[in-house]
Amino acid sequence: MTKLPYAKNIVTETREYTKEEIAMITEMMKKSPIKSTIEMERLLWMDDEKVKGATFYMECIWLWGGKTTSGTTEAPHQHAHDEVIGFISSDPDNPKDLDARMEIILGDETHFLTKSCLIYIPAGMKHCPLTFRKVNRPVFFFTLMPISRYGRKSESPVGKEPTIKIPKFKTPPKDKNGSRYARFIITEPKSHAPPRKKNQPTPPPPKAKTSHMVSLDNEVLPGAFYVDFVWIWSGDMTMAPEAHAHNWDEMIGLVNWGDKKNIRKIGGDVSINIAGKDYDIEQSSLVFVPKNVKHCPIEFKKIKRPVLCFTIGHAKKWSQTKKKKKA
Repeated sequence: MTKLPYAKNIVTETREYTKEEIAMITEMMKKSPIKSTIEMERLLWMDDEKVKGATFYMECIWLWGGKTTSGTTEAPHQHAHDEVIGFISSDPDNPKDLDARMEIILGDETHFLTKSCLIYIPAGMKHCPLTFRKVNRPVFFFTLMPISRYGRKSESPVGKEPTIKIPKFKTPPKDKNGSRYARFIITEPKSHAPPRKKNQPTPPPPKAKTSHMVSLDNEVLPGAFYVDFVWIWSGDMTMAPEAHAHNWDEMIGLVNWGDKKNIRKIGGDVSINIAGKDYDIEQSSLVFVPKNVKHCPIEFKKIKRPVLCFTIGHAKKWSQTKKKKKA
């Protein structure tokens, strides 16, 4: 793969925290001691240090299990850009249920999360603490921003933080249940497939067990960007069979599950075509696809351990560059 031109855009590891970050985490834990048995594994990290020109920040973590009885894992803060925080179930028989209980403060409201979900956090909205109260079954956890590098402004900074100008966030009105922030928690999927043309035959069902988990875009929540998660539990299938391009940058994630001892190795044959060349995905990966670069299909063959596939775009909703008509 190293000889292929886009191999450098495929990330298969996380990054180590810097000395400054470790010092900040240590100081925060002194201020808010944590009593927790939560086990976790940092899996993947994307930003423009990992991939030159990348326009996404993302960190992916597996939460194995345990509980937190006091203290918290994050302090209240804001961002200059939108963020999405997500929790995805690993249960093929009940994929909506996390079999876990997470606690997060959005604005001035405390919310408890027990379902697979995306939490959309518009720029300027105060959020956190975030606490993993109880995890009975492994949960895929991530934080994501459509920018090249993570940045924030903490309510009570620990150590020196970069100077960031935070945009003003307008507090939303209460919904019919009296909540201002429940609307930012998304638990349902949305189809992004283009409508079939008239008389176009219905495609055969995939020879795979899948679950469309949860989706986000501007139609789901005004102002949001495109995010979509799908589990391929087992079998064979082709995702996005036609090569296409976008006029926006995209990131594609392919994450293995089912073998805690070898969590990075994909349990099956997975490949993605980028610019006419096939790239074998043998490990959990984040793939940065620049705008106007043709890509797909994504092939899943002989999947024996589940693969979580997700796509993220700098777009209000999914769309592809229209083909130019021949003169």
